[in-house]
Amino acid sequence: RSSRRGAAETNPTRNHEVVVWIHLTPFLLIFNRWLNPLFKIGYKRRLEEDDMYSVLPEDGSERLGEEHWDREVSRAKKDAQEPSLMKAIVKCYWKPYLVLGIFTFFEVKIVQPILLGKIISYVEYYDPSDSATFHEALAYAAGLSVCVLTWAFLHHVYFYHIQRVGMRLRVAVCHMIYRKALRLSNLAMRETNTGQIVNLLSNDVNRFDQVTMSLHFLWAGPLQAVAVTALLWMEVGRSCLAGMAVLILLLLLQSCIGKWFSSLRSKTAAHTDNRIRTVSEIITGIRTVKMYTWEKSFTELITRLRRKEISKILRSSYLKGLNLASFFAVSKIMIFVTFITSEVLENVITASQVFVVVTLFEALRWTGTLHFPTAVEMVSEAVVSVQRVKCLTPVCPLLCISLASSKGWATLDLYGETSYGIQERKHPSPDISPFSRAVYQDADIYLLDDPLSAVDAGVGRCICRALHEKITILVTHQLQYLKDASQILILKDGKIMKKGTHAEFPKPGVDFEGIHLKESEEAEPSPVPDSPTRSSQPPESSVPSPGSPRRLLDDAAPEDQDTEIIQVTLSLESYSEGKVGFKTYKDYFTAGAHWHIIIFLFLINIAAQVNTDIYLVLTVGTVLFGITKSLLMFYVLVNSSQTLHQQMLESILRVPVLFFDRNPAGRILNRFCKDTGHMDDLLPQIFQDFLQTFFLVMGVVGVMVAVIPWTAIPLIPLGIIVFVLRRYFLATSRDVKRLECATRSPVFSHLASSLQGRGTIRAFKAQQRFQELFDAHQDLHSEAWFLFLTTSRWFALCLDAICAVFVTVVAFGSLFLAEAVNVGQVGLVLSLALTFMVMVPWCIRQSAEAEDMMISVERVIEYTHLEKEAPWEYEYRPPPSWPNRGEIGVFKVSFRYSSDGPLVLKELTRWILSRRKVGVVGRTGAGKSSLVSALFRLSEPQGEILIDGISTLSIGLHDLRKNVSVVPQEPVLFTGTMRKNLDPFNEHTDRELWNALEEVQLKEAIEGLPGKMNTELAESGSNLSAGQRQLVSFARAILRKNQILIIDKATSNVDPRTDEFIKKNIREKFAQCTVLTITNRLSTIIDSESVMVLDSGRQIEYNQPYQLLQNRNSLFSKMVQQVGEAEASALTETAKQVSFKQRIVVKVHFCGSLFRISMRV
Repeated sequence: RSSRRGAAETNPTRNHEVVVWIHLTPFLLIFNRWLNPLFKIGYKRRLEEDDMYSVLPEDGSERLGEEHWDREVSRAKKDAQEPSLMKAIVKCYWKPYLVLGIFTFFEVKIVQPILLGKIISYVEYYDPSDSATFHEALAYAAGLSVCVLTWAFLHHVYFYHIQRVGMRLRVAVCHMIYRKALRLSNLAMRETNTGQIVNLLSNDVNRFDQVTMSLHFLWAGPLQAVAVTALLWMEVGRSCLAGMAVLILLLLLQSCIGKWFSSLRSKTAAHTDNRIRTVSEIITGIRTVKMYTWEKSFTELITRLRRKEISKILRSSYLKGLNLASFFAVSKIMIFVTFITSEVLENVITASQVFVVVTLFEALRWTGTLHFPTAVEMVSEAVVSVQRVKCLTPVCPLLCISLASSKGWATLDLYGETSYGIQERKHPSPDISPFSRAVYQDADIYLLDDPLSAVDAGVGRCICRALHEKITILVTHQLQYLKDASQILILKDGKIMKKGTHAEFPKPGVDFEGIHLKESEEAEPSPVPDSPTRSSQPPESSVPSPGSPRRLLDDAAPEDQDTEIIQVTLSLESYSEGKVGFKTYKDYFTAGAHWHIIIFLFLINIAAQVNTDIYLVLTVGTVLFGITKSLLMFYVLVNSSQTLHQQMLESILRVPVLFFDRNPAGRILNRFCKDTGHMDDLLPQIFQDFLQTFFLVMGVVGVMVAVIPWTAIPLIPLGIIVFVLRRYFLATSRDVKRLECATRSPVFSHLASSLQGRGTIRAFKAQQRFQELFDAHQDLHSEAWFLFLTTSRWFALCLDAICAVFVTVVAFGSLFLAEAVNVGQVGLVLSLALTFMVMVPWCIRQSAEAEDMMISVERVIEYTHLEKEAPWEYEYRPPPSWPNRGEIGVFKVSFRYSSDGPLVLKELTRWILSRRKVGVVGRTGAGKSSLVSALFRLSEPQGEILIDGISTLSIGLHDLRKNVSVVPQEPVLFTGTMRKNLDPFNEHTDRELWNALEEVQLKEAIEGLPGKMNTELAESGSNLSAGQRQLVSFARAILRKNQILIIDKATSNVDPRTDEFIKKNIREKFAQCTVLTITNRLSTIIDSESVMVLDSGRQIEYNQPYQLLQNRNSLFSKMVQQVGEAEASALTETAKQVSFKQRIVVKVHFCGSLFRISMRV
């Protein structure tokens, strides 16, 4: 990005210079002109997004993803083979990765022990008069200093470049995953799910970052073992074979463990997919979950899934614990076995030989017992991840256009620009948004998949006029639009039953396959003047040219009307600043175990370290204590992860709906995926590593100072420098890590929204634009991740350089003080100094890494303390029979979705009598659905709502919501069986469930499924049509048997015949209930006892439909006139018949006379 603050402020040509400097070796990172300014800024204030440097061109997501995969696809086509992800990875990266493998030779530290032996040998045979030997010893000391300084430099050159390779591989694979996700068909999505794809991008691809760092040690480990064996043979002879036998047994054991890792990783990933998929479905359908009071059911479901996942994670963690325990214990065992064998063979070993053997085994410990088993573990997990990604990335052909609707499937070959208006609105915007996207395309052909059912007739006709000179294919249940069609196709069971023009179809009253077509050849109804919600429509002659249909769309939205849609801004994700507080650590550790267990764990770590400084019998204690503390540490911290995940889940389900509107799904999923993954996998290992190295360093320092007190002189300034450096580094590193976490959320949000709207994206040919947006999000994350990589290497290099200076001081100091110390003291201190040089930087880096990773814990804990909605139950509970009448009183109710948002309901007052059937209508955005939100307290309303005399504010949310049935506007189904979707709490018998399905005409369809009611539904119920999913919602309402039923635009996705059938069922099944029907389809509520007309959040009219139609100036009358004269006449006749039936005769006896009084009720 061009606008960056911080280091860029003083240098206009910064971006070019950064590219040049980044390619230089990490040694220059200390002195360069771009990283140090960043540290200065980070130390003074919190880092912001604009402080990050732009991603390098060669690290860009688009370049990495397109170039390499396309090359493999071309090769596969040429060879008539399937493209291979593994081949693409190997071909793209094997050359630079192989070159970097040369640096691995420097990890094989076999020269240092030899030089150490020479220095010790000088002290052992010290002769003050032999200056030549002294100068030779000085040369050995200088050589040792050069070795440690060279290793410190080249070690970080290697890991810097190797981590960049891992980053580029991860970015490329993420690009390919997203590109493939955009091409998944509905059938393919039944075999995979959102959770699996999100898990691939959050956890699986991370294995590429990790495996690249360890892979070379698969050959470097055995190579070093051979070299060390040769040197040991020269020092102590064949007794070294006993120690090496221990290592060989360990390597064989770790090979078996690698297979276990692969199996456990595969099983863990499957459980994680299921958990994330379920969480994603809950987030998407949170309104349904809350209105149906299903929070507890889903909490139990996810808890079961999490328990299965944790059981596999815990087994993997135990294996990692054994690997770490072997790292700290095996060198002691090898040394012990070697010296015992030498004693048995009666070999004489000098002091210099002892320390050379110890140092060689210590050097071998890092590659043989840490890096090698880590490589086995990472390769095993990476292979599983590659297989999982491979299942998603094969290239498969796409049809030209696939139009899925409740009428069946159609495949069309279309010529010209095509625009698509989808039935399902995967967007938080108003109902008009699908039309906006379609009409703004100004395409040649428009495909409208039943979207007009979501808006009122006025908006629908406005859009029809906008497209009247365009080729339009409309799939619809709204018969009033048929008269404008050039040709009509009637589908049944996927077949065309009849086709023709409107004039060729049966005359009024004739039922063709259950569809009544009425003559509507009358002229277009003239615009209704003085409409309070909409400006006057232009006459037909004023319609703009067909090339500009988008201007007409402006008429579809009211000019002076507050929309009922939530007005929120999706801001950047907030994050904390400063160091991670002690409370976060306390909450993390105590979530996994009680304080006394934590104290016991620390004592075991101390005991294990004490044992490392005593020998013989206590060597066994070292192994036992090491294994115990590793397993206990992993158990406690994995348990902490499980507990915090549970607390976060329970907290998320208690927050108001507004939270989900303000936070994209990907932002929430980021906590459940990436941050939880860090707590599961990385944090336990980092903490275990840090504690072991910390106590080891304390032991090393204590022994060195006790043996040669003057070593404290360089140790004191070294400790001060390290402390200051760590503090300086963490001030920036924490913010970089927080930025890395925050910039990850848009990647997941974009992925989740793209998966939900992939059909719309493909229909509008917007794949390239969405791919570019994904690449931009990923590049932003790469900026933060690259800074985290470079700052970490900067810190590590500084630490290693400081410790290398310490080793130099100790080496030369030992020579100059040869008279004052004996060979044992020098040998011990020098060998410990080499251990110190490796362990101290590793310990400090792990402590810093632990604090950086604790940011994931901080983010999870942040979600455990979110502001909650009202309690589910109060101490006061309504009577069990409540509500038994179903009376609803609304008194001066105003409603807004957020405290700073506009009012969407204003001073609404109405008393609805028991058993009344009330229709609620109004223009699009009038506040109809907001009335439902107020009744269910999805946000807290102002004023008072009474149900059977009890204020809804005085009872718990579950007591309110479970006693009011609702059929929501958007039908939401969850992955699982049909039985579980109907009855998640198992409160009903099979007979009741089948009866409910039969009453909504779904029994036959469900019986046709393979497992009938036990058939597993696809994600979001995608293997059912939109209409069928809506009928499931009606079945849920029938099962609940509540006294109040609210229907929120629920018949929009069903045909008129099914709509009539549902209305008939409602009249019969809910005859004794109060029913509120919110709709844009006037025919649905024309037979209601009363109609409430809303406009701009206010109640404009309330009366019987027929009475409102008597007033030609009423808003309801104007809405009826807009549907067309024939349809309006039919609606008026229906309203008249209903009004006549509602007249009752009441006989009243008064003074012996009989009076007959006609009353309206």
